Amino acid sequence: MEVKIVDYGMNGEGVAFLDNKTLFVPVSLIDETVDITIEKDFSNYANARVDLIKHKSSERVCPPCPYFEKCGGCDIQHMSYNEQLEFKSLLVKKTIRKISKIDTDVSPTIPSECQYNYRNKVSFNVAENKIGFFERNSNTIVEVDNCALISANMNEILKIFSDFYSSLNDNIKKTIRNIVIRDISNQILVGVVAKSNIKLKGFYDLLSSKFNQIGLYLIINKRHDSVVLSGQTIHVAGIKKIYIENFDIKYSVDLISFHQTNLSIQNKIYQKILDYINPNDIVVNAYSGAGLLSAIISKRCKHVYGIEIVNNSHQNANNLKQHNKIENMTNILGSVDDKIKQFDKKPDVIILDPSKKGCGKVVMESIIGVDSIIYISCNPIALAKDLNYILQDYVIEEVSPFDMFPNTKNVETIVKLKYRR
Repeated sequence: MEVKIVDYGMNGEGVAFLDNKTLFVPVSLIDETVDITIEKDFSNYANARVDLIKHKSSERVCPPCPYFEKCGGCDIQHMSYNEQLEFKSLLVKKTIRKISKIDTDVSPTIPSECQYNYRNKVSFNVAENKIGFFERNSNTIVEVDNCALISANMNEILKIFSDFYSSLNDNIKKTIRNIVIRDISNQILVGVVAKSNIKLKGFYDLLSSKFNQIGLYLIINKRHDSVVLSGQTIHVAGIKKIYIENFDIKYSVDLISFHQTNLSIQNKIYQKILDYINPNDIVVNAYSGAGLLSAIISKRCKHVYGIEIVNNSHQNANNLKQHNKIENMTNILGSVDDKIKQFDKKPDVIILDPSKKGCGKVVMESIIGVDSIIYISCNPIALAKDLNYILQDYVIEEVSPFDMFPNTKNVETIVKLKYRR
């Protein structure tokens, strides 16, 4: 049947309407006319596939990746980059409007300097003699020998690992579940995630013959879920950490540490936050992780307090403070909902950078009265839900999406809010 695509869904799929039913049509673009087949039919919506594009959008491009049609790593390679940026701005706007019931202005999405080869970390799935990414909406692995989103170094390591993996016996192959690679400034960390202890010296010898600054880890992960970096971590050989200097702050990351995968967008986000901070501000950085953003903010404000519940990240933040000789930075170990209540006086600014699930009602209501809130979100739905708890008391001054993950549906957003007095 023939339909016209009139909108985009949350995942970047095309949206059409037929007999009062919403159709979600992956890999289609607004203004395209397509022949479709309905694959899953529900009471008020259906999922369909494109059989034929009868009228093609001028924003359609040919995906450079040969795995795009099946691989679940990318969602919107078929969109021109300008269309991707427009989609993400509209996604944030529509989500806030639908959930928070307000029609706020949303700035154009800040573009990434690179649309490909931007990722500095990747995790490949390994199972049944296959190495790659999960197929879209499936646990079946799509074998890949090159990923367009990662660096040339990482693609070379994928090939080296593939050759090494092929040489193993079946029993050892069955224990390996992932290979994780982080590459920043030609400093490379590689982790083989396995269900039991295996020998990897031969793999390290292959790696070290190609790369000067490289380190190898074995992660023994006996979990039965999708969590990758969990369990006993064993340093096999080579470098242990990657050393970085950013915004005049020197810090290091290991294979396990959280670090943004797109450095150019990370820096644009940090600069945007700095633009909101004044020299006399007392700032609380909630969900502060290993303390990098707190350290950067310390250069701009009177004092910054970082709150982090993970002890290892808290210790890393203290090491970062000591190494950079920062005096106006205090790291607090504990939950945000507990520790935020212990301040005798409300800070001037609070920065919220929660996980995908957001902050929740308790945290959002506990910060009411703070003059300025800066909310950093990787999930527009959780962001909009959290805004609902405080919008009676705050005015949204700016909403700025950032394209942290080009060619995917994901978008990073900063919302600046001001207390109503």
